[in-house]
Amino acid sequence: MDPQPKWIDYKGKKILYVDVRKATGDEFVAAVEKSKTILWAQPSKVLYLANIEDSTVSKEVMDWIKKNGPETGGKRISKLAVVGATGVKKVFMDVVQLVFSKVAVPARGFKTEQEARDWLAE
Repeated sequence: MDPQPKWIDYKGKKILYVDVRKATGDEFVAAVEKSKTILWAQPSKVLYLANIEDSTVSKEVMDWIKKNGPETGGKRISKLAVVGATGVKKVFMDVVQLVFSKVAVPARGFKTEQEARDWLAE
């Protein structure tokens, strides 16, 4: 896990990448809070990729998404891809999709980063 969000280039597209693999709930929230700051500094909407494999999706994480997702997502994210939302974390992905659908932002879960990057770059 690298808690510092970073920009990656893929097929000519700029993607904000947040790596929260193996993160605890507090680490997860801290990383997405950092990404929120970066998003608000951008002049336009961006593509967003989060890898949550083997991370802990706590109540705190879910509450953060519900609270911050609509405003930040609706105004700063054009497409959202999440890698690793399997098993119990499928519920997390369901919440993310519901929150972001309310602000017309496509959000999808993927098994691999390659699949996620390809979808974002379409």
